Amino acid sequence: MSSENQTGARKVVHVAVAVIRGEDGRILIARRPDDKHMGGYWEFPGGKVEEGESITSALNRELKEELDIEAGHFQKLISIRHDYPDKSVFLDTWWAEDINGEPRGNEGQEIRWVELKELTELEFPPANGPIITAALLPNRYMVTGQFDSAAELLEKVSCQIEQGVELIQFRAPWLDESTYSHLARELHHLCRETGARLLLKGGPEVLAESWCDGVHLMSKQLENGLAWRDACKPEQWLAASCHNRDQIEQAVAAGVDFITLSPVKPTKTHPEGEPIGYANARELTEGCPVPVYWLGGLELEDEQEVIDSGAQGIAAIGAFWAQS
Repeated sequence: MSSENQTGARKVVHVAVAVIRGEDGRILIARRPDDKHMGGYWEFPGGKVEEGESITSALNRELKEELDIEAGHFQKLISIRHDYPDKSVFLDTWWAEDINGEPRGNEGQEIRWVELKELTELEFPPANGPIITAALLPNRYMVTGQFDSAAELLEKVSCQIEQGVELIQFRAPWLDESTYSHLARELHHLCRETGARLLLKGGPEVLAESWCDGVHLMSKQLENGLAWRDACKPEQWLAASCHNRDQIEQAVAAGVDFITLSPVKPTKTHPEGEPIGYANARELTEGCPVPVYWLGGLELEDEQEVIDSGAQGIAAIGAFWAQS
């Protein structure tokens, strides 16, 4: 993408954005000067990509100009388009790590290192919302598979948590509502001990539970639109399963935090599903203004390619469940 494109009469500006992560995991942010547009808001460093300039060159140029630092490693985080009244911006956002130099505000701006979770407590421009969500989300999203007993379920989930899984969807469509709710509470206690987050299946009433970390919607549930977002507490995640562009648009309109896109490849659990394929998945992901997990036939070794393609990471049943 060139630094500035025309879409009809609308200009699209290609902007490189760096989410700087220090060795201790904290994030470096800067406050916009009061006399600038959106003055007083916090922001992630970045700026327009010049014609013919690579994204990593643009990022390090901006980091040097704004903060007198350079990054030794970049990894794709999320790309989103945000429309203003007079123009659109394409925010090409990357993790920036292995920092060289001592950061300082070269333009007189206040800078601050903050914990990742603090990002939700600070005031950023609206366009930065999906970036903060992507920064908070892990790269792996486990969906529970078939189990024959509560003990097996807890053992398999515990095994994956020990291996670093931080986000889990409890999927068990064969259970009655009472049994599902009981096991969900058991899983929640297990997750809470380690800081992992558990998303449930069900109706809006599930969100009323004080212990519920959030809900993952089926595509057919998206017809209720913003009713789901209105039922969510600020600390709860709202996610949705999507299989095409129309469903993605429905999910975004419903105010979801992230989606799964499936099936990317053929799957054993849904053999009747027509795979989207990597090329179509990339196209759908690039146009999505919220983080996207790819789902369907993916293995752990696919993770880096999926991230490089613009997705948040992989969601899977078999890749996790079979190894537990």
